[in-house]
Amino acid sequence: MWQTADSMPRAEPWPRTILHVDLDAFYPSVHQRDDASLRGRPLVVAGRSRRAVVMGVSYEARAIGVQSAMPLYEALERAPELTVVAPEHGRYREASRAVHAIFRRFTSPEKIEGVALDEAYLDVTVRTRHGTSTPEDVARRIKYTIHTEVGLTASVGVATSKLVAKIASTIREPDGLVLVQPGMEADFLAPLPVGVIPGLGPKTGDRLRLMGVRTVGDLAKQEPQRLVQALGSGGAMLQRLAQGRDRSPVEGNRPARTISAETTFAQDVMDRGHLESALRELVERVTERLRADGVRARTVSVKLKLPDFRLVSRQVSRTSPTDDLEVIHRAACAALQRSHPESRPVRLIGVGLAGLEHPRPDMQMTLFD
Repeated sequence: MWQTADSMPRAEPWPRTILHVDLDAFYPSVHQRDDASLRGRPLVVAGRSRRAVVMGVSYEARAIGVQSAMPLYEALERAPELTVVAPEHGRYREASRAVHAIFRRFTSPEKIEGVALDEAYLDVTVRTRHGTSTPEDVARRIKYTIHTEVGLTASVGVATSKLVAKIASTIREPDGLVLVQPGMEADFLAPLPVGVIPGLGPKTGDRLRLMGVRTVGDLAKQEPQRLVQALGSGGAMLQRLAQGRDRSPVEGNRPARTISAETTFAQDVMDRGHLESALRELVERVTERLRADGVRARTVSVKLKLPDFRLVSRQVSRTSPTDDLEVIHRAACAALQRSHPESRPVRLIGVGLAGLEHPRPDMQMTLFD
């Protein structure tokens, strides 16, 4: 069915070989790599103010109940022994670039799809189809090279689809390697909770639970018409995913249309200071991606999810694009001001950049409208 690489027998060449590579606890791991005194200690990456939100959590901190997106004061109340380090985005970008340089040794740039600084899909079918390497060989070599050259560990899922590879990469982290053999995708997914399917929102999850659907296997076995009646046309797509049928391509070198990041709070947040702190962290993350991609943005949007799962979003646009962190942050704050009356608690906050363009030599900075 599915196995760790240690127990995986060699097989015939796969029809399609997709890797999902996830750098383990990326932000804290960069700090622990560079400072030996931080290794083995419960560590979080967060801003300095008490209202800051946790951006990254080491595995040692996870073991004592600290979670990403938790307000820093809550994390410190839960674990007073935590070590808090400030974000250093330049170091994260440098580590991410080094890892992507390694990816390019194993496949062509158009077969590498970066999802975030610490996450990517690779299509290595050409290497495995003609017998020059096995999927296990490629995954092991990538993991080894990342560890020896960059000093970080990665968890890798290997499958015939992006969906299954992504889920497989979460099964044995940290430093894991899980392969799902062709034809065994549905068996691998069946016992997992239905919430592992990416993009399955809370309302859809509630409807599925009312139908008695708890696992991916339950979803895969539903009558298609019943799913369509309950969920609309998206029901058929969810069932295909639950059955392991995903043919979405790895899209490298694809011009991004939007760049976004979001965080779900461990508890609903009403305090504006906490929201603004989380907003700042998200703006820094999306601006990193913007600069790494060599583009600038015309539109900044802020999305809020309320306790009843309603979404509220506002955006601010400008006449010319920018990649300036402070300009983008001011625009995001303006959008937050327009979308969040003080009385409403918030479950999730997100920031998006759109209207992406490569800079021209004659571009001049202007204020947001």
